[in-house]
Amino acid sequence: MAFGRLAPTVASGTQFSVGPLYKRSSSIKAGPLASNWRCFTAKSHYDETVVYKYASQKLKPVSIGQLLKYRRLPLSKDNILDSIAYTQEELPVRLAKRVISFHKQPFIVGTNPHIARVYSQYYEAFDRLHAFAPIKDLDAEWEFTQALERQTQLLIDVIPTIAQGFLECKQYMQREERTAFINDLIRSRIGLRVIGEQHVALSYQFREEQKKLEQHSQNTTTPSDTQIAGAPATKDASWVGTIHTKLLPARMMEQCGQMVQSMCEMHYGTAPGYYVDGDVDETISYIPSHFEYITCELLKNAFRATVDFSNKVNRSAHPPIQITITKGDGYVGVRIRDQGGGISKENMRNVFEYSWSSMQTDGADEPSSTSMAGMSMQSNMALQQGIGGPIAGLGFGLPMARLYASYFGGSLDIVPMEGYGCDVFLKLRSIEGSVEERQI
Repeated sequence: MAFGRLAPTVASGTQFSVGPLYKRSSSIKAGPLASNWRCFTAKSHYDETVVYKYASQKLKPVSIGQLLKYRRLPLSKDNILDSIAYTQEELPVRLAKRVISFHKQPFIVGTNPHIARVYSQYYEAFDRLHAFAPIKDLDAEWEFTQALERQTQLLIDVIPTIAQGFLECKQYMQREERTAFINDLIRSRIGLRVIGEQHVALSYQFREEQKKLEQHSQNTTTPSDTQIAGAPATKDASWVGTIHTKLLPARMMEQCGQMVQSMCEMHYGTAPGYYVDGDVDETISYIPSHFEYITCELLKNAFRATVDFSNKVNRSAHPPIQITITKGDGYVGVRIRDQGGGISKENMRNVFEYSWSSMQTDGADEPSSTSMAGMSMQSNMALQQGIGGPIAGLGFGLPMARLYASYFGGSLDIVPMEGYGCDVFLKLRSIEGSVEERQI
């Protein structure tokens, strides 16, 4: 579906006369929106009045401290209803603003099927969630939570889809405009997921606790793995929704290293070793899925570069990748050191640009077919798989990793030594304490 001005809701069975497909919007005042051409289709039965009504409302940012206010178990009914009240009020506003942001793009960009698909997904998520009446009881809360969980899953492949769309449309937008739009989209997506997934996790956590209390009151031994189907792993006092307040970066790096090493072996038939050293017992308060996404992207680059460079210089064995954990004041540092040949000065200027990838052939706009040659469908999908979907070769891995790192006040820097390798420095602020006043 191409975007543009949304058509009013039309009754079922309405006959449409044949007419021009494209039409200039007449109800939008002169300005950026008025300069764009709109596309009407018989499928565009959207009530734009409702979308603009929500999009015109101001955001009500939530602080990290507010997300952590339920850190003391057990959760109560009032806690859950308080959480759903904010979630139900805020998410439709944020979704509506994303829908409207697509209207500002050039018409030809909107006709791209990948971008049109993302636009439709955001509208459908808005349409589904804003339709709920104000929630006053746990039954209604659970219905909303299940709908929210489904919509979150439907939006999971937004980034690889939008990446492909902008790769195909890059010639129709200035780089600065494209970067600004994608940055806003990704930041908004992170906020939407943090707020939505935090409530979903709290809701499951509450029901898990209630189930255990009920079993205890019936003098029934509660198995350690008892939980509602589909819920996150059994919670303890270290979990507050999706936030783990005692996350071990060293353990996470071991797990991510094993996964990426398997991907590398599946693709190349070989992979370098790795080891974790430094402050391996240090903990941090963070969202594990964010930590996993960032570090997996960095490790994929390190493993692939190491193997490629070994092939290039005919090394008989791959040097191991060193992962060092350091403790700071309110943060944890992670250094990933590889001997993968480094990055040239020319390429270094582009590594954080969207739609640029070292997997592209020289002068090509598409991922290199040579680099993918011989890969099975399974290994291709696995190598490209990041948290949120396949993105390798589309040039979104490093820019997104840096955005995720900076979202909670962290940073990501690369120091290359051309002809030798790279040191990647990741700094992550602990959510609990150091950035509790930061708003999302």
